[in-house]
Amino acid sequence: MWLKKEIKRRLLIPIAAVLIPTLLWCSVSWLLPNNLTLLEGERTEIAMQLPISAKTEESVGVLGVTTKPLADAFHLSLGSSILANPIQAGTTKVTFYLCNAVPIKTIDATVIPKTMLVPVGRTVGVSLDTKGLLVLGTGEVSVNGNETEEPCRGLLKSGDLLLKANGKELINKETFIDVVSQSKGEKIDVLLERRGEQKHISLSPVYSQTEQAFKLGVWVRDSIQGIGTITFYDPKTNQFGALGHGVFDVDTGGLMIIKKGTIISSELTDIVKGKKGEPGELTGIIERDKELGTVRKNTEVGIYGTLNQPDEYSGTALPIGLRQEVKLGKAEILSNIEGEDVIKYEIEIESIGKGSGKDMMIRVTDKRLLEKTGGIVQGMSGSPIIQNGQLIGAVTHVLVNNPEQGYGTFIESMLGEMNKK
Repeated sequence: MWLKKEIKRRLLIPIAAVLIPTLLWCSVSWLLPNNLTLLEGERTEIAMQLPISAKTEESVGVLGVTTKPLADAFHLSLGSSILANPIQAGTTKVTFYLCNAVPIKTIDATVIPKTMLVPVGRTVGVSLDTKGLLVLGTGEVSVNGNETEEPCRGLLKSGDLLLKANGKELINKETFIDVVSQSKGEKIDVLLERRGEQKHISLSPVYSQTEQAFKLGVWVRDSIQGIGTITFYDPKTNQFGALGHGVFDVDTGGLMIIKKGTIISSELTDIVKGKKGEPGELTGIIERDKELGTVRKNTEVGIYGTLNQPDEYSGTALPIGLRQEVKLGKAEILSNIEGEDVIKYEIEIESIGKGSGKDMMIRVTDKRLLEKTGGIVQGMSGSPIIQNGQLIGAVTHVLVNNPEQGYGTFIESMLGEMNKK
């Protein structure tokens, strides 16, 4: 009996020696941020109370701490709280070490200039033109009423972007229809983009006796429209950010790659109140002759562009609040669901994430908003979130099973995408 226990003990010791450090390494890695953003010239307290350190040997002038001279490079001893001193705007790599020896995680640390943004909270129409024609799917063509053919089967896939046909740029669906019609059944050379790579393929139209026309049997989209909310604009550059999330194609599920876009004046006509299992929505009329700005990019965390007449959006510029400044508890969102006036509504920030897109879980507590919408509804995406006089993020999603709750993204994520070239 004693021998068996001794054998077990000897087996467990090396297993524990491997397992415990591995679990510790994984736990610490998960607790660490995926990236770090700081404001230029503004000291930030970082208190994690973990037996780790962090340092960088790159871009020494970007970051410093009060306990080390700058020549020693950026160093954080996270066993106790210290102040990180962002010296100048820039980006560097920070590596975290366990017990000052074992590297755990390397992240990007970005120092950005102090920024003042005007929170907007106004709904607008959004119209985006795809880069080329977006393929939704392929199907059969009725040749003579009895026979069918599928000319694009295996050649085109959902999500493909058709850029040119016989050398002609495909600016809309009508352009493609003309090329197919003029082909008289001859092969068409198509330039497409698939997963970021461009290639040429040949497509052979077939003649449909039923429709008296040449057909390829492919469904495409060249634009998309909807209603969303402008989050902010920069009074120095007139650049704006809106939605807080990307515009995805409803058929392919992919993030739309756009050629250009516009934001347009809209008038809200109805509010469909959200219920459990049934998300509500804002509906309205898009006034196409009243263009408010241009959209230059569609990203995972919003759409971005330039306002034509920023003076139409009155409001006081606020400083931004970074993720480490966001606190659990009371905050406000801005929305104009009542009409022209943008109104503040109370919410609670219930949890804070690490920057995965659903950065904050929020709950609507304002009785006026709950009475009107049931909570968060489609079309409110992009509503600015304000806490302690700082713009900290934007509403992005609603929980289908509880419209009172939803998610928000950090403002630094939106700024990062807006400022990317």
